[in-house]
Amino acid sequence: MIFKPSKEILYHDRPLRLGVVGKPSDWLIASNVDYKDVLETMNLELVDIPIEEMTSLGEVDPGMAGAEAVYQRLKEIVIKYNLQGVTLRCFDLLSTVKNTGCIALSKLNDEGIPAACEGDIPTLLTMMVCKRLTGELCFQVNPARINPDGEMLFAHCTLPLKMTEKHEYTTHFESGIGVAIHGDLPAGDYTLVKLSNDMQRMLAVDVTLERCQYEPNLCRTQVWVKATPDVSEYFMTDPIANHHILIRGHHAKEFRN
Repeated sequence: MIFKPSKEILYHDRPLRLGVVGKPSDWLIASNVDYKDVLETMNLELVDIPIEEMTSLGEVDPGMAGAEAVYQRLKEIVIKYNLQGVTLRCFDLLSTVKNTGCIALSKLNDEGIPAACEGDIPTLLTMMVCKRLTGELCFQVNPARINPDGEMLFAHCTLPLKMTEKHEYTTHFESGIGVAIHGDLPAGDYTLVKLSNDMQRMLAVDVTLERCQYEPNLCRTQVWVKATPDVSEYFMTDPIANHHILIRGHHAKEFRN
């Protein structure tokens, strides 16, 4: 289940630039990386961008108009720095811009630009590998509930709308402000993936998405996934990090080649 990824899996044939807009959120587990190692191992250049390039927007409309303004600013940054992927320290927007990055990140992912929440660099790197190997869109998730039999609830407030059967807009969970996404994903085959911050360990396991739910006390998109009991044990004892990536289809073998 956990393996050391080969250089062929990690290395991109052409150099790409990834933006880190603000540092990783303070509460994230194992989110810092060695920029030089990432460049040498994956051919990905990490570019630090001050969070002030986002927060200088000032306070925006609290609804969709403001969420679109956040998207437009982030898209400007992508173009300005010639980025092929980005991660955003989005919680800093809550107290400054008074809206969220959920819509911005969702739209960039739908446009084929991998975009991660909370300044999480290893999650962005995982997205880059998923895109190169499978071409699938990525849903960044957190485990919310774990049953020993392999059934697990994952939740987060943003995802590519192209992954959903239907969706609606609501507020951001932790803050209760701005715009976040509650989406229903189709049941069926998915793969759960995560690359460690030192790029020495990787999880890639085939799972089944059983059903979606909605509870007000969790991040807005909530999916129940069925795996094997050892996957539950992994999350309860030695997970690579908190954020993982969910992609459509069974692709675990492709990450091990």
